[in-house]
Amino acid sequence: MPEKLGSNDPSDDTEMTEFKASVVAFEVQKNFASKFFSNKTVVKSLIDDTSGNLLDNLYLLLYVFTKNKKESEKTTRNIIKISIKLGMLQRGEKFSLEEKDCLIQIQKNLRAVAMTLISFYQVDFTYDRNFVIKYLTELETLLKNLISNHLTDKSVGRVEQIFGVVKTPEFLDSVYVPKKNSEMREIMGKVVSDLNSCLEAGIL
Repeated sequence: MPEKLGSNDPSDDTEMTEFKASVVAFEVQKNFASKFFSNKTVVKSLIDDTSGNLLDNLYLLLYVFTKNKKESEKTTRNIIKISIKLGMLQRGEKFSLEEKDCLIQIQKNLRAVAMTLISFYQVDFTYDRNFVIKYLTELETLLKNLISNHLTDKSVGRVEQIFGVVKTPEFLDSVYVPKKNSEMREIMGKVVSDLNSCLEAGIL
C-alpha cells in the first residue's frame, strides 16, 4: 500500500485578504513536493498562468453565488489541491497502467465538460441542466476512484465538496438561465474565455 498524500496541509489555515490561485498553488505544490518526492521532474509549476486565470475567475463566480468568501476560497483551494496532487502523482509515475487509463478517461471527460459549458454559454437556448449534471457526476466518480488508492479520505472529501457545489441545479441555473443572475452571467463570460484558452493550449 503506497503512502498516501494529504493529511498535513498548512494552506488549510492560510488566511488571505485577496484570493490568488497561483499563490495557493505554489504553497500546496511546495509542501507536497518536499514531503513525498525527490525527483526534480515534479518541481515545475503545475498551475500555469492560463489555469491560474481560470481558477481566479471561478473563485469570483463561486463568491457571487455563495456570497461567502471563506466557502468560495475553500472550494477553489480544493480544486487546486486535487489538481496538483493528481499532477504530482502522474509526474512521479505513481499510477498503474489501469490507473493511467482512468486518468486519460478523466481528461477526456473534463474536456467534454469544458466544451459543453462553453457551448451552452455561447449558443442561446441549448442549456440542458441534466446533461451537465450527468457529465459532472461521472467525472466525480472517476476522480474518486482514481485518488482513493493514493490520497487520504480527506482528499476524497475535497472532491465531494467541489462537486457538491458546482453540480447543483441552483448553481448551474444561476449561470445559464437568462436574467437569473446577471453578475454570474458576466463572470461566466470570463470563465468561458479562460476555458477556451485552456483548450487551445492543450491544458484541458
